[in-house]
Amino acid sequence: MNEIMTNTPFGPEDMARRRKRAIAVALILAALVVLFFVTTLVHLGGNVAQRSY
Repeated sequence: MNEIMTNTPFGPEDMARRRKRAIAVALILAALVVLFFVTTLVHLGGNVAQRSY
């Protein structure tokens, strides 16, 4: 029991890996949002505002 306990259970290397993984997931999510938005615009067409219901 001579170990010194720290407040964080993760080391600096672990935290760097988690940060990189979080950034990668955020970029993938943002790319999917953009992809869905562009797909929706292409599917609806350019003259959406001129449609009569």
